[in-house]
Amino acid sequence: MNISELYIHPLKSAAAKSVEELSYTRVGPAYDRQWMVVDDSGKFMSQRSEPIMCKITADIDIGTLVLSAPGMDILAVPKMSSARSVKVWGDDVLANDCGEQAAQWLSEYLGKSCRLVELSEDTERAVDLDYANNGETVSFADGFPTLIVSQASLDEFNTHLDVPVDMRRFRPNIVIDGCLPYAEDAWEKIRINDIEFSLVKPCSRCIMPSINPDTAVKELNVNDVLLKTRRKDRKTFFGQNALHRGVGTVRVGDKVELIR
Repeated sequence: MNISELYIHPLKSAAAKSVEELSYTRVGPAYDRQWMVVDDSGKFMSQRSEPIMCKITADIDIGTLVLSAPGMDILAVPKMSSARSVKVWGDDVLANDCGEQAAQWLSEYLGKSCRLVELSEDTERAVDLDYANNGETVSFADGFPTLIVSQASLDEFNTHLDVPVDMRRFRPNIVIDGCLPYAEDAWEKIRINDIEFSLVKPCSRCIMPSINPDTAVKELNVNDVLLKTRRKDRKTFFGQNALHRGVGTVRVGDKVELIR
């Protein structure tokens, strides 16, 4: 098995960014979900309620977040240090507000008042203790540092659709080729270079896989297929959430070793 694709999502719920390598830090892939859009109360915003967020492109230029979107000027977000508390699901998280320029840019594009925040370097957001192995922490991701999906799983899923979808719908970090469909459901541990990944929890799916990442249109037939083919205990699952041990770099083409 080997890595066939890698993705980061610098701005939570914005467009996925295909990359050739991921640098793993203690909290996960560098820059992944490091920034987030929040409403006036500090609660995170996502494609679930704002599908057009999928058209926001977030790039990293020497550590600086650069935003672009249809009809908007490109914005290089200045570094700010105004601390505030924000909410990601049930977690209150310390973040840095990115200032008025970024807030105005996002509010204009989304058509409602909102602000941009960056994860504070001092933040220690713990992974759910029901799944954590060694006190792992996570960025603004929903709950885990890494999402792993196999290419074979997407290929099998697409056999149930008239129009195939691509991997961006499922927002993984690591895509693995060379295994059977849904083989990742049975994996407990894999190793890539010097990093060991524990696959600890199937990824429960919401409405987001139905959102076409190019048009922002909800195509509910995608979720209908999830319900028909990937339903368990009143939820649908696709891909595996993972915790990692070690730091380093993984690259497209790297060998994936199944440990257990």
